[in-house]
Amino acid sequence: MSFAIWMKSIAAGAALTLASAAWAEDVPLYHDKGFWSQQFQAVGDAAKEKTGVRIVQTSYAPPEQYKAFVQSSIASGNPPDLFTWWTGASFKELIATGKIAVLDDVWDEMVKSGQYEESTRDLFKVDGKTYAVPFSMSRWVVLYNKKMFADNGLSEPKSWGDMMAAADKLKAAGITPFNASVQEGWRGFIWFEELMIRTNPAAYKGLHDGTVGYDDPAVRKAFQIWSDMYAKGYFTDPRSNEEAQDFARGKAAMYLIGEWAEGLVDTAGLKPDTGFGAFIMPNVDAGLPSSVIVEAGPIVVSTAGKEKKDVMTAVNFWTSVDGANVWAKSSGNFEGNVKADAPNPTVAKITADMMADKAVLMERWWEAVPPDLQGELVAELNGFMVDPTMQNAEAVMGRMQALNADYWESRK
Repeated sequence: MSFAIWMKSIAAGAALTLASAAWAEDVPLYHDKGFWSQQFQAVGDAAKEKTGVRIVQTSYAPPEQYKAFVQSSIASGNPPDLFTWWTGASFKELIATGKIAVLDDVWDEMVKSGQYEESTRDLFKVDGKTYAVPFSMSRWVVLYNKKMFADNGLSEPKSWGDMMAAADKLKAAGITPFNASVQEGWRGFIWFEELMIRTNPAAYKGLHDGTVGYDDPAVRKAFQIWSDMYAKGYFTDPRSNEEAQDFARGKAAMYLIGEWAEGLVDTAGLKPDTGFGAFIMPNVDAGLPSSVIVEAGPIVVSTAGKEKKDVMTAVNFWTSVDGANVWAKSSGNFEGNVKADAPNPTVAKITADMMADKAVLMERWWEAVPPDLQGELVAELNGFMVDPTMQNAEAVMGRMQALNADYWESRK
């Protein structure tokens, strides 16, 4: 169905005199994540039972078409009341339209209840105001094969030195320490961002607003550590197209990835808690605060939607313990509510560790970097992984900085 025909059908439906009170209690939630359609609807049906307001999941794909639909609806002055988006630069562009509601009052209650951390709220702020609630909070942590660790007398590393010592011991036992690939063409940034926040988080943030270059000494240091680890044989073949399955099959002992991948590992045969555990990667610089990369998924409310009681009832249910529990059970995702049930024991353990360490939440590189730079920069990082020498790293840094400098110059 074309966009024009779809819009006409919506208008015609709205004009029908057969509309009932039940229709008024249905709140559409637009998203581009069709693979979670049933899971979104599970929360929507639970909302109906608990509040009388049913959230109706409305999938719109592919992502490019979805983004065009939302942008067109905003341009026409009629955006959806409730829809998912992305954090980072595209989030700021969305907020700049003036069509997205401030949710500070909602967050005041969410934090006051003890269900959400203030640091989670910060991920959805623009210029000091909060504009979204989360539908997912995927932390990027190290999964580890419990049997491999136990067989080699290893426990979870508490320092960078511990982790490198564990890698040496595993390598000596014929086990590749770390699983990493360039699968699907986007994963090259994973170890890069992690090494940056473990050595110089301020420089990491500077990369995203143009104040730090990709040829900066802090970036070179991260590449040097990364290259040295490759030289020691710490990583799997980066050309694999079955990264999660490789970890489940025992091709490596540790796997740095977002928590969303735990379901893939589970499906491949290695079970959370019994088969694999998880830990927050230690800092290279022990003096730095504990931090965790977080991939946050936002749900936003239009300014018009904020004025509708049913819409805000839907938002409040989604963020409640009841809503978060249904979402965790159906999708396996952690939504951010620390008083809700965790999707699995491994997720619960990371939540407890983060709270105990007062871990700082760091925005993922993919969302933080300007969208115009994402593809070309990550291609360079992929290229380093295929040829992980410092000679290649110097060339990669030079090309990345040339792209970066041209972009920021064009913004003046």
